[in-house]
Amino acid sequence: MSVIIGLFFLAIVIGVSIWVERKRAAVKEPKVAEAKVPAWWQGIFVHPGHTWVEVLSPSRVSVGADEFTNAVFGSVRELKLPEEGAMLYQGEKAWSLKAGKRELVQSAPITGRVVEVNRAVIENPQLLTERNLGRNWLLKIQPAGLKRQLKNLLHGNILTRWNQAVKEQLVTVLGLAGFPVLQDGGEVAPGLGEKLTDQQWEKIKKEFFS
Repeated sequence: MSVIIGLFFLAIVIGVSIWVERKRAAVKEPKVAEAKVPAWWQGIFVHPGHTWVEVLSPSRVSVGADEFTNAVFGSVRELKLPEEGAMLYQGEKAWSLKAGKRELVQSAPITGRVVEVNRAVIENPQLLTERNLGRNWLLKIQPAGLKRQLKNLLHGNILTRWNQAVKEQLVTVLGLAGFPVLQDGGEVAPGLGEKLTDQQWEKIKKEFFS
């Protein structure tokens, strides 16, 4: 009986010792601070091919098609996105949008490896029309050389001026069309893409997405 009691207390002592050591290790283990995103990396960066980048962290970004694309293309019926693990390169083919005979291949705004694909937007392409970056993104990418590549993109005041210039160019390209290109406030008229003929779309594709 005394042997059993002795073993019982020995087990308790060992258990307490293990618990104390774990607590000490937890205290000594340094906490890894999350890397902060520099102030100038915040906001949206846009590639001239009308694709955007949002920096989530130094090791992950979201990318997608910009509002201009969604306005002039029309209702997307099908999306062809790369698979997770695929490597994309800034300025080279990233994905394609389809609607009937229309197809638009867009360039990757950033170089990096695809780590996540937005399956929800594949199943419901109408999410692209939402002004919600948390829902209408296409890919999440682990970037390579992020700082250098962000400098190749449009951002801040430069992006604002460029967007305005694009809208003015659109008015010129479709100036003879029998419907308003821009609405009050200078935004592209809602549903513009649905009103374009295939010939007008091809003209826009050549002017803005080549």
